[in-house]
Amino acid sequence: MNKEELIKEKFKIALTSTIKVISEKDKVQINFENKNLSSKNFLFFDLDNLKSIHDYTKVRAETDSEALKLRYSNKEIYEKNLPKTSTAKSLYSLTEKIRYEKIGSNNLKGIKQNFLKNYEFRQKYKRKDQLNTKEDVSAKEAFELYLLKHFHNVKLTKLSKEILSFWEKKFDEKLNNKIDFFKKNIYSQEIFNSTFSEIIESMDIVDNSEEKKS
Repeated sequence: MNKEELIKEKFKIALTSTIKVISEKDKVQINFENKNLSSKNFLFFDLDNLKSIHDYTKVRAETDSEALKLRYSNKEIYEKNLPKTSTAKSLYSLTEKIRYEKIGSNNLKGIKQNFLKNYEFRQKYKRKDQLNTKEDVSAKEAFELYLLKHFHNVKLTKLSKEILSFWEKKFDEKLNNKIDFFKKNIYSQEIFNSTFSEIIESMDIVDNSEEKKS
C-alpha cells in the first residue's frame, strides 16, 4: 500500500467512525467502493478523486450531513409534508437539509466549520457564463443561497449575491417575516416541514431548468 492509499484508508476509517458517532447509529453501513450498493442500508461516498483540500472538505461535509440526516430527520414526517410539484419538492428537500445541518452546527463546532468551509469553496468555484435575467438563474440554486444566508450566516460572494438577487424579492415576500419562527422551531420537524411545505407551494415556482426540459 503506497502513501496515497494509506492516507485514503485512514480517512475512510475516520469518516466511518465520525458518521456512527454523529448519527448515533452504530450499525449503519458505509460504502466507499460501489455506488450501486447505495440504499437505505448503505451510505455511499465517492473517494476516488481526492486531490485537494476542497475535495476532502467536501466529503467531510457530505458525511456530516448524511449522519445528521440519520439522527434528526424522520422520513415519515418528511414524506407526509412533501409538496406535489417537482420544483416544490426540490426546494422543500433543501429546507429539511438546512434544518438538520443547522441542528448539527448548533451542537458541534467542528461540524459547523466543515459546512461553512464547504459552502465557501462551492461559491468560490461557481461559474456563470450568462447572468442577465431571472431566466438565467435556477430557482433551486437561488433558494439554497437564500437559506444559507439566513440559517448558516454564510457570507455570499459577489456572484452568489447576483444569483440570489433575481429571486430574493419573491422569497422575502413569503419568508422574510418567518425566518425567526423557523429558527425557533428548528428542533420540531413537523412544524418546520409542514410550514415550509405550505409556503413553498404558495410560491407557485416552476424552475427555469424544468421549463427548458418541457
